[in-house]
Amino acid sequence: MEIIITKGKNRNTLTCKRKDGTLTSVNLGPDIPNHDIAHYVVEKEFKLENGFYGKIKSGMTIEELSDKEIIRNLGSETWLSEIMTRNLQSIGSGAAKTEQFIELINWEAQNFSGIRVPNMSLTDIENMKSEFDKLCEKWNLIPENGELKLIF
Repeated sequence: MEIIITKGKNRNTLTCKRKDGTLTSVNLGPDIPNHDIAHYVVEKEFKLENGFYGKIKSGMTIEELSDKEIIRNLGSETWLSEIMTRNLQSIGSGAAKTEQFIELINWEAQNFSGIRVPNMSLTDIENMKSEFDKLCEKWNLIPENGELKLIF
């Protein structure tokens, strides 16, 4: 699946184009798409097939994944993806230290039944943070109407 984040003057757009040619798209508003980039990095690194992008790849729309009623029933891997994404953003912004990532994931995951936290090392986290930082920097350098394209 191709993930395309388009930079607009006052609005950014997230579009996901599946292999069968179908797509789903949403206006992100003026927000920097760091959360969407973090989802990509986490789900790719840990091969999460039922995270945000995995669900889109399987046919769900971005709008469906924004519906609170649907979100409640998505399953433990979707929640794991969200927890890991938020915490990657935290270490990316400096709100948490890289060394704290695994502890934060384990602490937050215990509040949800059925979440199985994958084995991960500090090196895994450092590599993930490095990729996240590189993609965010790449986004910052993209001109208006330019695109960041990712393959999931």
